Amino acid sequence: MNESRLRYLWLGSSFALVTLLLVAMARDRGWWTLLETPATSRVGIAATTPSAAAHAPATIAGPLENQPAPPKLTEEEKRLERLRNRLQREDAIPKQAVIKFKSAKALQDFLRRAAGRKITILGRLDALSAVRVAYNGLEQLRDALGTDAELYEGVDGNYVVKVPDFLQQEDRPSGAGSASFEGLDFFAAIDATGDRSTWGLGVTVAVVDTGVFDHMTFGESQITHYDLVNDGQPFNGHGTAMASLIAGQDSQAPGVAPASHILDVRVADSQGYSDTFTLAAGIVQAADAGALVINVSLGSYGDSQAVRDAVTYAESRGAVVVAAAGNDHTSNEISFPAAISSVVSVGGVDAELQQAYYSNSGQGLDVSAPGVGIQSAYGANMLAVGDGTSQATAIASGVLAYAISRGVPPGDSAAAWLQQSAQPLSQSADRVGAGIVQAQSK
Repeated sequence: MNESRLRYLWLGSSFALVTLLLVAMARDRGWWTLLETPATSRVGIAATTPSAAAHAPATIAGPLENQPAPPKLTEEEKRLERLRNRLQREDAIPKQAVIKFKSAKALQDFLRRAAGRKITILGRLDALSAVRVAYNGLEQLRDALGTDAELYEGVDGNYVVKVPDFLQQEDRPSGAGSASFEGLDFFAAIDATGDRSTWGLGVTVAVVDTGVFDHMTFGESQITHYDLVNDGQPFNGHGTAMASLIAGQDSQAPGVAPASHILDVRVADSQGYSDTFTLAAGIVQAADAGALVINVSLGSYGDSQAVRDAVTYAESRGAVVVAAAGNDHTSNEISFPAAISSVVSVGGVDAELQQAYYSNSGQGLDVSAPGVGIQSAYGANMLAVGDGTSQATAIASGVLAYAISRGVPPGDSAAAWLQQSAQPLSQSADRVGAGIVQAQSK
């Protein structure tokens, strides 16, 4: 081999060595990302680019077994994370919690621990051993709850509850599910014809809603008022509309059971908003005041233990809770408390007995009632025509009041009667339940 050939080989080897040294320095100094080709151009140079295995993190950073393991959470940190998952939801009021305790003693122990921890008691519901609290930090709430989870049944966010949108005629789309009952034609559809002057006699129906005005459609002393909001603001007209569909006496805003007594339990403000703790308190108030039918034409998508327990409390006192399925046109979700299995959940149908265009549906829907183009009272001296599962729920509650006044046993028997006497419809049960409610079984 001649001298020039040897020199060429030596220079080539030196160049390769220098190249390797530069690459090593680049890795050490953090240049590696600058030397890599952008992902968008790698496909075109795949044949000349080192394999992906050459850039594997384990090769650069060392064996995986040498990496530090993620720190394990302590029990206190785990409890904090569970609270965060339950309380920090978009549909919950920020920095509020509703806590349901297993006993009055457990509640008292919590109240003692909460003192001095920047936790404010916003409300107590002693019938359910439940409290509504405001907190500055989750750590203080965790410490006040203590380590014994056996003392409380549930810690939930205080979820926003609202009346469904009061849908107007101009909101109706054309097509299936939008045929109007033209104001008062719904009475014939539920077989509530003839003299109804004594329908509902002796039955108290609670309207847990936005408050009820003393409208001209109501008789003297027909309404008993409870205001759990007490904000001094004017009532939203929604509650008046529901009460008139149940028990109105005027020919322009008649109700299904005009002889029934209305228990007005105001739980929602002038904008129609409430929360799950106040709703639970309203259901308990209605039961304690002797309501046999409790109409809840508002809802939430937050499942609250306090609301569930309030429903159980009311049912133990012989009441039937009737609630709106919701106006969001969801095909697989019913709003709470209608989604609770023992609650009578009500969807809406139009004048052609099709599922109303807005009505929620899903497994567990019990019955349907007229809910398109329904005339009712609204506000102090007004009338309104609107659509919604709210109206359908009030009509179903009126039918229940009539049935109980005619001898159907209250409670579970009345709820079962409502489904058994419903007129089956052509659509599936998840869309219209057992069918459209009927006041007088055919």
